[in-house]
Amino acid sequence: MRWLIGLILLLTAFPALADEDCSECHIEIQRHFAATAMAVAARSDDFKREWGEAKQNPECLSCHAPSQAAGVVCADCHGNGPHPYARLKVPDVCARCHDAPGESTVRRHKSSLAAQRNLNCLSCHVKLGGGTHAIMGATNTEFLSMAARLHLALRQENGQQILVAAVRPRTGHALPGGTTGRSVWLIVRGLGGDKSERWRETRRFGWLKGPDGAWEEATLAPDIGVNLELPWPGRDGVQVIEAELVYRFRPGPLEEPDPRQVTISKAQMTLRQ
Repeated sequence: MRWLIGLILLLTAFPALADEDCSECHIEIQRHFAATAMAVAARSDDFKREWGEAKQNPECLSCHAPSQAAGVVCADCHGNGPHPYARLKVPDVCARCHDAPGESTVRRHKSSLAAQRNLNCLSCHVKLGGGTHAIMGATNTEFLSMAARLHLALRQENGQQILVAAVRPRTGHALPGGTTGRSVWLIVRGLGGDKSERWRETRRFGWLKGPDGAWEEATLAPDIGVNLELPWPGRDGVQVIEAELVYRFRPGPLEEPDPRQVTISKAQMTLRQ
C-alpha cells in the first residue's frame, strides 16, 4: 500500500513540472511535430521576409512564436495547466492564429460542406502514420496537389464561342489558406499551331492590400470555386488552350520568380478548326 501512496504522490506532483520538455515522455509526438512548419513558424524565410515588411510588428509573434521559440511549442496550444491536458477543441483552438488578421481559415471552414460532415482540421492536415501531431499543410507538395482541380469547357452564346476555365477547390476552407503572402494563380494561355503563345489571361486569388493599406480577402471560397470566361478563344490563330493553377508562397506579381511555387492542377484543350 505504501508504494501505491508514493506513486499517487509522485503523479500529483507532475503539474509543477508542466514547463519541462514534453519530449522526455512524448518522444514520438515531439519528433513528428518538430518536422512540421508550425515548429519553425518564426524561422522560415517567408515569415522573416513578411515580418520585415511589417516593420517587425511584435503582434506577428503572438502566433508565430508565442513563447519566443523558433515557432509553436506544446504549451502554446495545450497551455501550462496541470497534466494530463484536456483534449483540444478543434477547430476552435486553431482559430486563435488561423483567424488572425490576414487569415480566415477556421471562419471559412465553419461554413463549408466539410464542417457539415463533421470534418475538422485534423481530418485532412494530419499525415498518415504520424499521429495527431504530424501536421502538414501547403509546404507538403503532395498534399498541396490535392487542393483544387481545373477544368476547361466550351459553350456557345449568341453564336459566339466562350471558353470556361473552372476552378473547383477541394479544401474545407478558403484557398489559399495561410498568410497574406500566399496566392493561387489561374493562368490560361492560347497557343498557335507552332506552340507559340498568342494570348494569355491570368487571375489571382488571395489577400490583396487595398488603397488604404488594409488587407482585403479575395480567396477562393470553399466548395464554390470560380469560372473564368474568355470569349473567342480561337482568336489570333489559337489552336490549343493550356491552363494551369499555381500556388505561390511569395507575394508580388507572377513575373517575379518563386522557386517554391507548386502547380496544383493542369488542363488542356484542342480547338476544332
